[in-house]
Amino acid sequence: MKKKILFFLGLILFFTICMKLIDTSLTYIYGLGDPIIYKYSKIYGYEIKPNQKIKRRGNRIFINNMGMRSSQKWPENNPKNINKILFFGDSVTYGGSIVSNKDLFSERICKLLNNSKSKYICGNYGVNGFSFFSISQMIKYKKIDRDSLIVITLIGNDFTRSFHNIGSQPFWGKKINNFYPALTEILFIFIDRYRNLIKYDFADEDNFFDNNKKYYDDLFLNFTKSLENKKYIIFYSPSKSEINGSNEYLYFKEKLSSYENFFDLTEIKFNKKEEIYYDHVHLNKMGHKVYADYMSEKIKNIIDENR
Repeated sequence: MKKKILFFLGLILFFTICMKLIDTSLTYIYGLGDPIIYKYSKIYGYEIKPNQKIKRRGNRIFINNMGMRSSQKWPENNPKNINKILFFGDSVTYGGSIVSNKDLFSERICKLLNNSKSKYICGNYGVNGFSFFSISQMIKYKKIDRDSLIVITLIGNDFTRSFHNIGSQPFWGKKINNFYPALTEILFIFIDRYRNLIKYDFADEDNFFDNNKKYYDDLFLNFTKSLENKKYIIFYSPSKSEINGSNEYLYFKEKLSSYENFFDLTEIKFNKKEEIYYDHVHLNKMGHKVYADYMSEKIKNIIDENR
């Protein structure tokens, strides 16, 4: 009997050690178990918690003191002779764990604009899963210096996406503090992926767009109000299907074209545009570089015009 007990205890210890080795490997290789932490917001639904530094899938992610995905600390005072640029958007702007901070178009743009005569500091307020409404709310309610230039990058899905709070997203609001953090994160990835398929039917409402034009008009009205008395430039980032001729979001692009300083990134002259995508809509490292080269020229022209 004693031998059986010792055998089972040894088996449990062996299993525990093996699982811990797997967990540690997943953390070391992929960064699992150490996710970006978000916090609840009544205004935006959620936002990124400040002061984070992690490594995911080999890419380095830095969140500064203001909750921006930016390598630079944002000055809390208003230093002279520094031009501030704030980037707003969803996961395309945020960049995900697909690229490191240094590869983001927001960071590349800052490097391209900085020279011996001008000094720029850039803050990236892109947030995963944000809708057009949430982006508008963040622009409206974040403290923004009057001399800052706002750069907004939108995709078609932003307009059809619903408002979310942190509880409806698969994000973490606190650190994973247990013996198997990586395996815990994997478990909840699968739970979050399948719980909604089991519990809900998310089929689109028939003819919602045709029957609810006023809803979209209200979204744009809120967006317009958020831009009042602000210097801004708007970019539209197409999906892979749009660069291949789809007009799925043409209505929204036409609405955006009525705004001053609007640019459609579909117009970038680039061979084999499909090569700039990581998936259907998100950019890879090359995509961020291509966007930065194009956007920096447009931003520079806007800055020069306002001098």
